[in-house]
Amino acid sequence: MKLSEEYFNKVAELQSTEDQLTIDLSQRLTPDVWFDALAYFECNMHQPAAAELYDVLFEKGTDFAANVYLNDVDYTFFIDKVRTILERYATINSDAWVELGLQYILCRRDVVDKEKTSFYLKKGTDAGVKLARPLYLYYNYLGALADIDRDTAKAELDALALGGDLWAIAYNAHLDVWTDKFEEVFDRIQVLKHSPDRKLLRHYYEALQFYYSRKDNKAKRLDMLEEGIAVADSRYCRFVLNEIKRAEASSLGELELLIPEYQELFEYGMMDAAVQIALIKLQKLGSDKLEKQDYEEPLQYFQKAYDYNNNYAGYRLACLYLYHDRLQDVERGLSLLYLLDEKYDYVEAQVELAEILLEGRFLPKDEKSAFQRFTVMAEKNIAYAKLRLGNLIESGYDGIAPDYKTAFAYYQDAAKDKLPQALYQVGRYLKYGIHGEEPDLAAALPYFEEAASYNNATALTEMGLASELKAEPDYKSAFDYFSRAADLGYPYAYYLKGIYLANDYHQSGAPEPLAAFTAFETGAGMQEVNCMYELARCYRGGIGTDINLDKMVALYQQAADRNHVQALTDLALCYEYGYGLNIDTFKAQDYVKKAADLGFPYAICVLGRYYLNGLVHKDVPLGLQLLEQAAEKNIGEALLLLGDYFFFDYDQREEYDKGFDYYTRAEKLGSLSEGLGMCYEFGIGVEVQPAKAFGYYQQAAAQGNQQAIYRLGRCYYFGIGTEIDKTVAYEHFIEIAQQGNPYACYFVGVQLLDGEGIPMDLQDGVEWMMKAADADHAEAQFKLANCYLMGDGVEENEDLALEWFERAADNGHEEAIRLTKKTRT
Repeated sequence: MKLSEEYFNKVAELQSTEDQLTIDLSQRLTPDVWFDALAYFECNMHQPAAAELYDVLFEKGTDFAANVYLNDVDYTFFIDKVRTILERYATINSDAWVELGLQYILCRRDVVDKEKTSFYLKKGTDAGVKLARPLYLYYNYLGALADIDRDTAKAELDALALGGDLWAIAYNAHLDVWTDKFEEVFDRIQVLKHSPDRKLLRHYYEALQFYYSRKDNKAKRLDMLEEGIAVADSRYCRFVLNEIKRAEASSLGELELLIPEYQELFEYGMMDAAVQIALIKLQKLGSDKLEKQDYEEPLQYFQKAYDYNNNYAGYRLACLYLYHDRLQDVERGLSLLYLLDEKYDYVEAQVELAEILLEGRFLPKDEKSAFQRFTVMAEKNIAYAKLRLGNLIESGYDGIAPDYKTAFAYYQDAAKDKLPQALYQVGRYLKYGIHGEEPDLAAALPYFEEAASYNNATALTEMGLASELKAEPDYKSAFDYFSRAADLGYPYAYYLKGIYLANDYHQSGAPEPLAAFTAFETGAGMQEVNCMYELARCYRGGIGTDINLDKMVALYQQAADRNHVQALTDLALCYEYGYGLNIDTFKAQDYVKKAADLGFPYAICVLGRYYLNGLVHKDVPLGLQLLEQAAEKNIGEALLLLGDYFFFDYDQREEYDKGFDYYTRAEKLGSLSEGLGMCYEFGIGVEVQPAKAFGYYQQAAAQGNQQAIYRLGRCYYFGIGTEIDKTVAYEHFIEIAQQGNPYACYFVGVQLLDGEGIPMDLQDGVEWMMKAADADHAEAQFKLANCYLMGDGVEENEDLALEWFERAADNGHEEAIRLTKKTRT
């Protein structure tokens, strides 16, 4: 049976009898008896008890629970009947004019009539209902009504509040608590605290909890919420308290426990509660491959909220229809967005449509239309639209060149509304001078700091970088900023955090290679290219993980494919030396050239070395030119290579002194080889100074330079710049000999054969001498020949002795030449 038929039967029955209402009015009316009470009220509205029944039917919010689940036909009957009854009752009780106005706006969206709402609120005002005018002004300020502009509405509301109007004070408090006047709200609303009107008392607690929220006093806020529930039965306080619990919930189970409270609040007419139920139920469903019917319940809650004018619920529905695989209905999703845009002027939908046009996902890509949409929103002072206009103008859109000054102006305008990303963008422009002004980090920092206070990850990262640049760098603070940004999921912050952990820049006590590896791995999983590169280095060096050259190469390749210059260079070196890959000099040169063309100074140095030494083909002038370019960018290795070129006179230019200049420049950058020591040892470009030569060999050796270790061994052996100490000399020679240095092998052999600084060992000495001789060391070949001639450490063998004398002679050994009667070639 239709609701209308049931209701008319009840009215007819009441009219034919003198039955009294048997419902307990001290309790909340449940939907099953609400229409019985309404029928009794309609028949008895002139009776003295009607005021109490009116309050239970409407003022206590039980009407919503009675109508929310009605089908469209029954709801149409309900709303028409209620409006008719209230219009009759308002002639008896003028307070009903306000309720009548609300029934035209707090109803299902297809029967909203804002003109009627304004009309009846004005009737209430004319009838002297104290609530009517402040509520009318409040709705106009919020945009729910559009009879007068916001500023005019607020000015009149201010005036009424100043005159002591309690309702104006209440509504003003709800507005001012979100402005810079919020500190004044506490004193203003104290007049409401002891009001006999329970509705005013609810407003007192609701405004006060917002005040303590602005004061960041959680304890007091919770007290006010609890008191508002206990003293004034504030449903809004119940909702806020549930929202706090939702924000603090650490598990899905804890969230599900909040649903009953949300359910009751929803049935009191709070649509935000229905949205939260839908969101929790969606979260419970998770990402499992479920069927469409599994989503019916959350969809129904969204739909109910949308039906009762919650535009956010409609927006979430549209997004589900557009982006959820199991629910996708693009036509329905777009239609809903267009309706929210065109009929309800809903910003979220307008933004989504503009973003869809930019992306070209469900509609043809149209940057110009997207720009126009954002422009319209910006004219309505929507901060996000100003931000996106800044983004579009900065990057250039629809074929229009970037305009950094205009972009900066939009960012500044958006930043006035404290939009975190806009604050960050203003800081970025100021820091780097993108808009054509001089970079100004000091001016940028307040913007970064404010954006960081809203947990903007990019701003937190900038604050960390700024901490590194202080006169006294604060690396601990920098690490904290990077860690916070990483925790927010910012990929680049994982890279910075990993670097700190790997090197203990923040001085926590020791490097944390495993934690660094984890940070790099997480960032690489987010496709952060620097993390990919660092993760490759972890696999290369066994940092926080096992060495894995296959994974190293794969990660180098991924980063190189995205033009990461260090990855390109390292991949080139892997191909050059056959590390994790087969040697391929052509690929080595190709990869390093890509990095050099991208301006990476070290790659320019390596490419210069390739051309200088002829890795693929030799081009000395080009090699020198590239090394000079790298040297200008303070690449120490390039300076050392240039120093070697002139010192060792590879092309017989006889410009030895230039070597000293390049070695000196390299040393100032902290780069040392044996070259500078040799200049001082042999007086190339500078006077002979053995002590200085010895000192520079020591410094270069400490940096792991093999030739410097060898030269240092010679200093101890011959007493160059230090006392002769052949035991220490042997320690240096053997270290380098074990790495295959033929000169060191020779000296190890000499010392073992002669027992210099170490016990004599002829057999071992011959073995080391053989290694040097096989490497064409002429003196070693001559010594080895003598060993075979005299039987020192080997059996005498004149034929082998003669063979080694001849090889020594071939390598220019003068005594060997005389012995074999050969001449120099």
